[in-house]
Amino acid sequence: MRYAAKRAAGLTRGLGLLVVLAVVGLLPWLSHRDPALTVLRARSAEQEATEEALAAIRADLGLDAGPLSLLGRWAGDLLRGDFGTSWVSGHDVLPSVLAGLQVSLALMGAALGVAVLLAAALVAPVLVRGRGSAGAFAAMLAAVPEFLLATVALLVFGVWLGWLPTSGWQSAEYLVLPALALGVPAGGLLGRLVADALPAVLDERWVELWRGAGVSRARIAGAALRRVLPPLVPQFGMVAVGLTGGAVAVETVFAVPGIGRTALGAARSQDLPLLQGSVLALLLLGLLAGALAAGVRRRLLGPALRDAGLTLPRPARSARTRRCR
Repeated sequence: MRYAAKRAAGLTRGLGLLVVLAVVGLLPWLSHRDPALTVLRARSAEQEATEEALAAIRADLGLDAGPLSLLGRWAGDLLRGDFGTSWVSGHDVLPSVLAGLQVSLALMGAALGVAVLLAAALVAPVLVRGRGSAGAFAAMLAAVPEFLLATVALLVFGVWLGWLPTSGWQSAEYLVLPALALGVPAGGLLGRLVADALPAVLDERWVELWRGAGVSRARIAGAALRRVLPPLVPQFGMVAVGLTGGAVAVETVFAVPGIGRTALGAARSQDLPLLQGSVLALLLLGLLAGALAAGVRRRLLGPALRDAGLTLPRPARSARTRRCR
């Protein structure tokens, strides 16, 4: 039964991926705009859009065969590892997709680091006192849109104060503002989830027994986190997937040459092969984040649900007890 459910879930994800790619492939025709005219304007803004020029572009790109034939040809090339050729630049799509994906992965990694540090700062008072008021503040941070935070950070730290660069991707300092814009809302959400779940765990009987046995506060906090995290890991995976969507706006604000900005530029110029390759990379990145979250959850659930994981440790004998013996 479990195998059948996993297989059905896998088929659903695969069908969803195919549907999204099909919709992306049909975008130039769904927009009711002539793809040949858009490609002509992207290649040369000064060339006159004559019928002969448009017919030459349609013949070059295979647009006369129709959207379904074009989509089928792209899917066949993809199975052979060929992502196609850009309609605008004439270069292979795969190097552009890999370059943008590499930048986005670095940005998302830095953003996840910011999110984890912020979530730890929000959760620490709850671990120390058993209660905390971090929930409201964390909810406020989680509600801030990434593009709004990116715009404010760019104006304050980049333009007014001049501490950090406002655009580009040349060194580590160019990573700071985009990572903060992506990581702060994600950290607020992660901190809110953990801070809301911790008090119930800290009220459990085993916590009182451990404290009475003289177990250190750090060890109790670690055990409490292990009890809290497994049910929340899938939601953490959704936060990581959400970073891919937020990265599109943040990369646009800071002119970061990531995969999100590449996809947006391809959509504007109706560069269908580059757009399909970028969307495919974003979808695979989201699937990878979800699969990684599921693996971490299974890893945590093993020892966390066994009673042996919460057995009362043997208290250390004090020096006075040893002298009495």
